[in-house]
Amino acid sequence: MTRTQTRPSPLGELDTDAIENVYLFIADSVRYDCVPDRVVDRGRLFKTAAAALCTPQSVPSIVTGRHAPRHGVTWFNDSLNESLPTLFDLDATTGYNEVVWEGRAVNDILNEPGRIDLESVEEPFVALEHDNGGHSPYVDSKNQSTAEMFSNISDERELRRRYRETVAASTDRFEERLDVLEDQDLLESTLVIYLADHGELLGEHGGFVGHGLPAAPEVAYVPTVFIHESLASETAETFIHHTDLFPTIDHLVDDGRTSASADGDSLLEVVDADRPAYTQGVMRPQEKYRGTILDPNYDAPSIWTKHGGFVFNDTSKLVLPLTATFDALFSGYTGAFNDSNFRPAVLARALRHYLSGEQTYGTPSVSRTDARAMADQLSSITVETESRSLDEETKEHLEQLGYR
Repeated sequence: MTRTQTRPSPLGELDTDAIENVYLFIADSVRYDCVPDRVVDRGRLFKTAAAALCTPQSVPSIVTGRHAPRHGVTWFNDSLNESLPTLFDLDATTGYNEVVWEGRAVNDILNEPGRIDLESVEEPFVALEHDNGGHSPYVDSKNQSTAEMFSNISDERELRRRYRETVAASTDRFEERLDVLEDQDLLESTLVIYLADHGELLGEHGGFVGHGLPAAPEVAYVPTVFIHESLASETAETFIHHTDLFPTIDHLVDDGRTSASADGDSLLEVVDADRPAYTQGVMRPQEKYRGTILDPNYDAPSIWTKHGGFVFNDTSKLVLPLTATFDALFSGYTGAFNDSNFRPAVLARALRHYLSGEQTYGTPSVSRTDARAMADQLSSITVETESRSLDEETKEHLEQLGYR
């Protein structure tokens, strides 16, 4: 008689009886292939599909466990529908902190969950902190805007060096937060999760820089590292999704019912090792152009598996040349970085990339037909959100970060 072996759950060795708390550290803009060794050496690394290509869409997916169309947030002036359960609703002390950035943008998206002080918090708790990670302006350019900084970077080699230095500075802050947990005798009872909200383009595919657009593996693939003394330091076989985090945390610290409407799976249960993941690729124009033919100015849902994926560029053919031109020549990221290059060549590369309706990267384990159907089904969903006008402080802060 042949005995069927059951695949262990991705976090099967985790000593759940010891866990009272969860601490999440979101390092902004950290690519999967740039996760620091100092972090990887501490725990179990999972290749992860980002829920979206920018912070205001991906962070809500992390806290709700929902694909981006199912929470509806597309930009910093949107707020989650208050009827949606989040990890801040769990039966524990919960809170959200910005480690570096000023301004209220992400906090307002999450409906102001309140701060949490790791030096005085009582167990059980779930703490989410958002750090600069590898986001521009880089560590040695804090007095410059993102656009000013990129326009002064000479080439891709310098770009990548300064990006890695910025990620390293973020890792220093992450380790300082672990020191706080250790000083409070909380490390043994806390599952630490290091993750990125999205990745970053560093000159690939014809010279693109930044995130948000275009959709590409460098932006879609991000690291997640689970850290606890009961977990070995290794790279996991399972490909996971941002949407898995809320169900996993709910499973750990509550009864699992709060995340019942989530799209992801608890990683404490057996899951398929290479589930296809949906990544939203939507960018919308300034408020005065919302609801016009220019909205959205980029719409490219993508489906990813561990070794590749499909990008379906559904942007209006009338709008796409405008988007490509703005990104290539005038944006605070790609446009600024290529400012000193031959402009017609820069524009030609951007147009060639953007005007291709579909792209395949690597070797996806899902068929093109199934990927297209999955993208169409999820992209068609709409959810009501509350939109508001950004205050001047937030507008200035976002412009400093490169959002024109």
